Amino acid sequence: MNSRTPYHLAILAAIGVAGALGWNLLSHFQNSSGPVLPSEIPVLRPAADIPDARKAGDEADTMRRLHALHDRLRAEGWNALRVPREMTILPDARFAESKAERENGGVAFPSIPGVETDPSFAPVAFYTKIYARYNRSYYKGDRSVSRPTGYVIVDWKDGRIDKVPLEKVRVHQSSGGLIEIFPGMAGYDTAKTDPLLADAQPSL
Repeated sequence: MNSRTPYHLAILAAIGVAGALGWNLLSHFQNSSGPVLPSEIPVLRPAADIPDARKAGDEADTMRRLHALHDRLRAEGWNALRVPREMTILPDARFAESKAERENGGVAFPSIPGVETDPSFAPVAFYTKIYARYNRSYYKGDRSVSRPTGYVIVDWKDGRIDKVPLEKVRVHQSSGGLIEIFPGMAGYDTAKTDPLLADAQPSL
């Protein structure tokens, strides 16, 4: 019998958000049929109507919540399943670019007991991408570009909290799929460019 609660399933969903999005979108981006001209008007800009969390949110409040989450997670032996669900929900997640992140509260746990994860993530407690945006624009002919802004907040088990610029995030093929790699993690120097940033241009 499956003993996982809806909260546990929500945690599992949060773990897979980034990887699932990466794989689903990669197949689309590889079909790009040519460069995008500066004068062209996009036919689609996902989440363009959602305010940027860096401008509309309360990052100071988020940082207080992340510090509290770190302390509780450490007290629970880094077992995310023992942390109250409400501690994993960030109010600013409502401004996240990704719908999955908005629905899951904005916090991603790289590992939980009973779920196979890449050992590269061992030093990371959790991270959030709600202050990072790919700002993708889609054009006729299966063409698209990203204009990355913001940063990923990475909480390390040793107590450090880094704000990693989105353009510095890389990806690594693990046994469980495509995972994001941050500076300071094992394998970062040999990891590949995030496919969502392969066609990146300066933000407007």
